[in-house]
Amino acid sequence: MDFNFSVEHISLRETVRRHMEEEAAPFVRQSDESETFPKQLFRRWGELGMLAARYPESDGGVGMDKVSDCIIREEIARVSQAYCAAFSAHSHLGMWPIWKVGTSVQKEQYFNPAAAGEKIACFGLSEPDGGSDIRAMKTRAKKVVGGWKITGSKLYITNSPIADFMTLAARTKADLSADAVSLFIVDLPAQGLTIDSLKKEGLRGSETGLLHIDDLFVPDSHLLGEKEGTYPVILESLSENRVGVSASVLGLARGAYEEALQFAKA
Repeated sequence: MDFNFSVEHISLRETVRRHMEEEAAPFVRQSDESETFPKQLFRRWGELGMLAARYPESDGGVGMDKVSDCIIREEIARVSQAYCAAFSAHSHLGMWPIWKVGTSVQKEQYFNPAAAGEKIACFGLSEPDGGSDIRAMKTRAKKVVGGWKITGSKLYITNSPIADFMTLAARTKADLSADAVSLFIVDLPAQGLTIDSLKKEGLRGSETGLLHIDDLFVPDSHLLGEKEGTYPVILESLSENRVGVSASVLGLARGAYEEALQFAKA
């Protein structure tokens, strides 16, 4: 097996590294001090094809492989792990379920603009009591005329203070079967949903929120795939993302080493 990077991989790394050093790095200190993310980076990432790198060309993506995806995340994290967290929550967690099982209308309204960086996505899964343990989920969606009423809370939701929409997980049945948890697409801001920005010790340039959900109405057309039981898609999205997390940690370590080496030589 050949573990060497291809010419395309090397070119991609050079492109992303140049972008991060020239266009993103100047914002990092300000982001950390103000605990805000420069939203214009999403539009630029869309223009460069970074947000849709992992998705097939036939679905509006760039059609790159998983190695390319990991290179992108490594190079983002080399400059800012906070920025990589924002990138990941958008391009992997927020977008992936819509690409996987969304209707053609849902893809047109949410996946396509997210891939272009025109809309920012977040993924509403983790909760105050159960974290990302899906079986412990307390957020409930109750069927009503024309849609669903959702009540509950979510915690540590990356991008939520700046997002245009959220892929939200809620329990649509009381049992613990695979079809008991469903995903909904929620436009932000929304009546019945408040977002409190969290103060953090690290990754301060990534905006993170605590969500309070009280009788949030979501129309039937915003039930992902217009079907209940998308629990397996959540698991797949998390698995797809976790591979990239290892790449981002590598990038963080590389960036820290390079900074330390430069300081030692000064």
